[in-house]
Amino acid sequence: MKKVLIIVALMISMFATNVSVASDANPTKITQVLVGPQYGNRVLITVSPKAPTVPGCQVSPWYDYSFDGSTESGKITLSVVMAAYAAQRNVWIGGKNTCTV
Repeated sequence: MKKVLIIVALMISMFATNVSVASDANPTKITQVLVGPQYGNRVLITVSPKAPTVPGCQVSPWYDYSFDGSTESGKITLSVVMAAYAAQRNVWIGGKNTCTV
């Protein structure tokens, strides 16, 4: 199981270039994943503990990170996020510190 969590953490950091909004939150747990027609192609993630700093454009209390789940890298990122969420283990995640998605 420890090997799987290391792989999950590495994959999240590899695909972090696809993630927008909060800055680094390390270590953290994914507490919520929001998807559905009301979000379009976006996948929204809530983590705990939250990143110590966030960009000024981040005003929603409902999520900490978002990414486009329709791209190839977004699909891979979503599968990694779901694995981390299901395992409920600490992960290392980072964003672009922007609000572009």
